[in-house]
Amino acid sequence: MTAARTWFDDLALGDVQRSRPLIVDRAAMLDYASRYDPWDFHVDEDAAAQSHFGGLIASGGYTISLSYILGHETMAKDGKPWAFLGGFDWQLKFQKPVRAGDELHLTDTILDLTPSRKGGRGIVKFRREMWNQAGDVVLSIDIVGLVAAKA
Repeated sequence: MTAARTWFDDLALGDVQRSRPLIVDRAAMLDYASRYDPWDFHVDEDAAAQSHFGGLIASGGYTISLSYILGHETMAKDGKPWAFLGGFDWQLKFQKPVRAGDELHLTDTILDLTPSRKGGRGIVKFRREMWNQAGDVVLSIDIVGLVAAKA
Protein backbone atom coordinates (compact mmCIF):
# COMPACT_ATOMS: atom_id res chain seq x y z
CA MET A 1 0.00 0.00 0.00
CA THR A 2 1.40 3.39 -1.01
CA ALA A 3 1.15 6.29 1.42
CA ALA A 4 -0.93 9.30 0.38
CA ARG A 5 1.13 11.97 -1.39
CA THR A 6 0.83 15.53 -2.61
CA TRP A 7 1.54 15.39 -6.34
CA PHE A 8 2.73 18.09 -8.71
CA ASP A 9 -0.88 18.36 -9.94
CA ASP A 10 -2.05 19.18 -6.38
CA LEU A 11 0.24 22.20 -6.01
CA ALA A 12 -0.95 25.70 -6.89
CA LEU A 13 0.94 28.86 -7.71
CA GLY A 14 1.06 31.13 -4.66
CA ASP A 15 0.29 28.36 -2.14
CA VAL A 16 1.91 29.09 1.23
CA GLN A 17 2.52 26.42 3.84
CA ARG A 18 3.58 27.32 7.38
CA SER A 19 5.34 25.17 9.97
CA ARG A 20 4.89 25.03 13.69
CA PRO A 21 7.24 27.15 15.84
CA LEU A 22 10.55 25.65 16.98
CA ILE A 23 12.71 27.00 19.82
CA VAL A 24 16.47 26.99 19.14
CA ASP A 25 18.01 24.76 21.81
CA ARG A 26 21.28 26.19 23.15
CA ALA A 27 22.90 22.83 23.94
CA ALA A 28 22.07 21.37 20.51
CA MET A 29 23.25 24.56 18.78
CA LEU A 30 26.60 24.49 20.63
CA ASP A 31 27.04 20.75 20.12
CA TYR A 32 26.58 21.11 16.36
CA ALA A 33 28.99 24.03 16.17
CA SER A 34 31.67 22.36 18.30
CA ARG A 35 31.60 19.29 16.04
CA TYR A 36 31.15 20.84 12.60
CA ASP A 37 31.70 24.62 12.59
CA PRO A 38 33.87 25.67 15.56
CA TRP A 39 34.34 29.36 14.76
CA ASP A 40 34.65 31.42 17.95
CA PHE A 41 31.33 33.22 17.41
CA HIS A 42 29.59 29.80 17.33
CA VAL A 43 31.26 28.16 20.35
CA ASP A 44 33.02 30.67 22.64
CA GLU A 45 30.74 32.97 24.64
CA ASP A 46 33.46 35.51 25.48
CA ALA A 47 34.92 35.68 21.98
CA ALA A 48 31.42 35.87 20.48
CA ALA A 49 30.57 38.81 22.74
CA GLN A 50 33.55 40.68 21.25
CA SER A 51 32.58 39.82 17.65
CA HIS A 52 30.44 41.98 15.42
CA PHE A 53 27.55 39.62 16.30
CA GLY A 54 27.72 40.64 19.97
CA GLY A 55 27.12 37.08 21.19
CA LEU A 56 26.85 33.45 20.18
CA ILE A 57 25.06 32.68 16.93
CA ALA A 58 24.00 29.43 15.33
CA SER A 59 26.14 27.91 12.62
CA GLY A 60 24.76 28.21 9.11
CA GLY A 61 24.78 24.41 8.86
CA TYR A 62 22.72 24.12 12.03
CA THR A 63 20.27 26.74 10.75
CA ILE A 64 19.86 24.82 7.50
CA SER A 65 19.32 21.62 9.52
CA LEU A 66 16.49 23.32 11.40
CA SER A 67 14.99 24.33 8.05
CA TYR A 68 14.99 20.65 7.05
CA ILE A 69 13.10 19.72 10.22
CA LEU A 70 10.45 22.38 9.65
CA GLY A 71 10.44 21.91 5.87
CA HIS A 72 9.28 18.32 6.24
CA GLU A 73 6.19 19.77 7.89
CA THR A 74 5.50 22.42 5.27
CA MET A 75 5.95 19.89 2.47
CA ALA A 76 3.32 17.58 3.96
CA LYS A 77 0.11 19.44 3.15
CA ASP A 78 -2.80 17.83 4.99
CA GLY A 79 -0.44 15.12 6.24
CA LYS A 80 0.44 14.06 2.69
CA PRO A 81 4.14 14.60 1.88
CA TRP A 82 5.08 15.91 -1.53
CA ALA A 83 6.02 13.25 -4.07
CA PHE A 84 9.42 14.98 -4.07
CA LEU A 85 12.01 13.53 -6.41
CA GLY A 86 14.83 15.87 -5.39
CA GLY A 87 16.10 19.41 -5.50
CA PHE A 88 18.65 20.61 -8.01
CA ASP A 89 19.13 24.32 -7.40
CA TRP A 90 19.36 26.36 -4.21
CA GLN A 91 19.92 30.08 -3.84
CA LEU A 92 20.48 30.60 -0.13
CA LYS A 93 20.79 33.76 1.97
CA PHE A 94 21.54 34.05 5.68
CA GLN A 95 19.72 37.30 6.42
CA LYS A 96 19.93 37.60 10.22
CA PRO A 97 21.78 35.66 12.91
CA VAL A 98 19.96 32.86 14.72
CA ARG A 99 20.51 32.67 18.47
CA ALA A 100 19.73 30.21 21.25
CA GLY A 101 16.18 30.70 22.47
CA ASP A 102 14.90 32.14 19.19
CA GLU A 103 11.46 30.92 18.19
CA LEU A 104 11.56 30.05 14.51
CA HIS A 105 8.93 29.05 12.00
CA LEU A 106 9.15 28.37 8.31
CA THR A 107 7.05 29.14 5.26
CA ASP A 108 7.23 27.60 1.81
CA THR A 109 5.67 29.62 -1.03
CA ILE A 110 5.13 28.17 -4.51
CA LEU A 111 6.63 30.62 -7.04
CA ASP A 112 6.44 28.65 -10.29
CA LEU A 113 5.09 25.34 -11.60
CA THR A 114 6.32 23.95 -14.93
CA PRO A 115 5.19 20.54 -16.18
CA SER A 116 8.09 18.46 -17.46
CA ARG A 117 8.25 17.76 -21.20
CA LYS A 118 9.02 14.15 -20.27
CA GLY A 119 5.73 13.77 -18.39
CA GLY A 120 5.07 12.19 -15.04
CA ARG A 121 6.66 15.05 -13.11
CA GLY A 122 7.00 18.80 -12.89
CA ILE A 123 9.49 21.44 -11.90
CA VAL A 124 8.56 23.42 -8.80
CA LYS A 125 10.23 26.67 -7.76
CA PHE A 126 9.48 27.69 -4.20
CA ARG A 127 10.80 30.12 -1.63
CA ARG A 128 11.56 28.78 1.83
CA GLU A 129 11.79 31.45 4.49
CA MET A 130 12.63 30.97 8.15
CA TRP A 131 11.33 33.68 10.46
CA ASN A 132 12.20 34.54 14.06
CA GLN A 133 9.92 35.72 16.84
CA ALA A 134 10.43 39.39 15.85
CA GLY A 135 9.10 38.68 12.35
CA ASP A 136 12.55 38.93 10.73
CA VAL A 137 13.53 36.55 7.95
CA VAL A 138 16.71 34.83 9.16
CA LEU A 139 17.15 32.43 6.24
CA SER A 140 15.75 32.40 2.72
CA ILE A 141 16.25 29.73 0.09
CA ASP A 142 14.89 29.76 -3.44
CA ILE A 143 14.64 26.08 -4.35
CA VAL A 144 14.02 24.39 -7.68
CA GLY A 145 12.98 20.78 -7.41
CA LEU A 146 11.24 17.95 -9.16
CA VAL A 147 7.90 16.57 -7.98
CA ALA A 148 6.15 13.51 -9.39
CA ALA A 149 2.83 14.04 -11.16
CA LYS A 150 -0.21 11.77 -10.88
CA ALA A 151 -0.13 10.79 -14.53
